[in-house]
Amino acid sequence: MSGKGPKEAISPFSFEDNEFIIKKKFLSLGNEYYVKDSEGNNIAFCQEKSLSIKGELRLFRTKDKTDELFRIKQRNILDFTGTFQVFESGTENTLGFLKRNWAKSMVLGEWKIFDENREVVAEAEEDSLVKEVIRFKGLKRLPYRYKLYRDGKKIGVCKQRVSLLKKMYRLQIDDDLEDKLDSRLFISLALLLDAVERKFKKIGK
Repeated sequence: MSGKGPKEAISPFSFEDNEFIIKKKFLSLGNEYYVKDSEGNNIAFCQEKSLSIKGELRLFRTKDKTDELFRIKQRNILDFTGTFQVFESGTENTLGFLKRNWAKSMVLGEWKIFDENREVVAEAEEDSLVKEVIRFKGLKRLPYRYKLYRDGKKIGVCKQRVSLLKKMYRLQIDDDLEDKLDSRLFISLALLLDAVERKFKKIGK
């Protein structure tokens, strides 16, 4: 986009970039997430009003929340292992599913990403047992880093940065994949890593 004015949100069907930034701001009434593409354009906004690990996250075009793009919903509130379904707003089409591997995630976080047909298309694995041990000992704000895999091959990374007032996730996906995956599933993963993963680990510990 050109010009010096405020950057506008792009079409919800234009999540075709290979790099995204998800910024989280801490607020008294909840957390706000701002999703940007590689050029810094705002493409989505999400507000988490509840601290519960159950429920859903809704992503909108802008902060006024008049145009919903897609949403992430836990399929069953009794499913403690954490399975989430991603819907395209308007059409209500299922974009895919994300499932937390509860057994492995007690130590290192691991997620599986499924397409709309429930076929595994990618996996996300936390990359450092040493860092997790340090967090367990008390340094909770040590940033996370998840590697993304497809059929055993690394295809990207989701890295976390933390400051006093905000948290940021940088999501990078290889641009030479033979079959391009829906980036909205990876954006959903980044949001769930923040909104869900820490809460699960607090329960586990």
